[in-house]
Amino acid sequence: MIYVLSHDQQFSNELVRSLGDSSVEKFSDEARLAAALAADSPETVIFDIRYDGTPSILMERIYYEHPSISLIVVASPPGRVDETMADMTLFWPVPMEEIAQAVQAVKNDRNMISSCGLIGRSPELAAAARIVLQVAPTDINVLITGPSGSGKEMIARALHANSSIPNSPFVAVNVAALAPGIIESELFGHEKGSFTGAASRRIGHFEQASGGAIFLDEIGEIPLEIQAKLLRVLEQRTFSRVGGNATIRADFRLIAATNKGLAEEVDRGRFREDLYYRLRVVSIDLPPLASRKADIAPLALQFLQRRTRELSAANLHIEPGAMRLFHKYDWPGNVRELKNVIDSFAVTSQSGRIRAADFEKYMLENSSRSSLLPVVTHRTPGEAEHQLILQALMTLSNEIASLRRLIERELEVIHSAEPVAEADKAGNGSVNVEVAERNLIERALSQAQGNRKRAARMLGIGERTLYRKLEKYGLK
Repeated sequence: MIYVLSHDQQFSNELVRSLGDSSVEKFSDEARLAAALAADSPETVIFDIRYDGTPSILMERIYYEHPSISLIVVASPPGRVDETMADMTLFWPVPMEEIAQAVQAVKNDRNMISSCGLIGRSPELAAAARIVLQVAPTDINVLITGPSGSGKEMIARALHANSSIPNSPFVAVNVAALAPGIIESELFGHEKGSFTGAASRRIGHFEQASGGAIFLDEIGEIPLEIQAKLLRVLEQRTFSRVGGNATIRADFRLIAATNKGLAEEVDRGRFREDLYYRLRVVSIDLPPLASRKADIAPLALQFLQRRTRELSAANLHIEPGAMRLFHKYDWPGNVRELKNVIDSFAVTSQSGRIRAADFEKYMLENSSRSSLLPVVTHRTPGEAEHQLILQALMTLSNEIASLRRLIERELEVIHSAEPVAEADKAGNGSVNVEVAERNLIERALSQAQGNRKRAARMLGIGERTLYRKLEKYGLK
């Protein structure tokens, strides 16, 4: 089912003909569309906002609260529409056939992601799913790149699940979690008595994965001496256990992942070049969550559903305001951090609701912490400390300058408006600065309709500075 919202009857009729689908319902006002959405969940909603110019509250609700619905927006340039608030935004004039093609393209991307067992709706995730479906039926090696916590193991499992042998063994190994002295034994196994503590024979991970696939996460952590043996295994599919002479054959598919730039590691002599090229026959890149924010709502709701089942709780809910803040946050811990936040708030919330106010505190705490974290540099400890002091002083200087601009602008407003009430004046006749600052912040929030990011831009200050001012004056 496709819903089309437009005040232009001719536009709606022409679009329905282009879609060539009998299951299309037309709406001319948002109230009727909202009522229909409450009763049924269509596959796609097309919003015609050429004359409105800005996204509506209903559009935002669909995007944040119903991520399973594809959202196509037709707007007039330049417009003020946020293109990240829809699966696809098309700017008028655009042929009706192109709108119909966009609907199909978004549907295809959603189907690809779903068929891989992945959760999300971003173009970046769709691109990864496309490669998964192309290479899964083969036995070639795949290298998955991306930051920690971005979901690389889910891509690896999708490759195996869509292979020709999905029921065969899938062995996942986090190399970074293995002590350097036991990596060889863990991967290749060992014979009884081969070293102190080897009380019995151990079957290694490569042998366990025979006939299936092995996933080596954080492969950049493998020591150079083990890399040579790994290369031999990939070339010949044979190896020997530690302390053994027998040649063991294991036929498996290798899927590797790393959060490092392996090409740079090769240049620095920390990773073998021949192994690097053997691993990256096909490469899949999974960007950080901050670069694919369209995946946040689907992932958050999926994690909440899992936690609801585990806790047998029927009242767990994410407030719309909290979901909006989820999309503003940069998630340095990526998908793993999002899951941990949902799990933590779901368990600790007294009302069963993840509230905007609670997550706002989390954002402020993490923003403050991350801004003062030391940075890995090639400086001495003294030089690094000096750099951190300079950074703190620059931040303080910027905030003082922002505050000065804030006060000067308020004074201009006050002098050009009605006389200031006596209660807002100091005994010497000067304007009370804090009252002026609070008034200006309230005015900016009102003009920005509560959008704090927009209000901060209007005030000419940073968003973090605005958050501190809101807390200071008790404004929410």
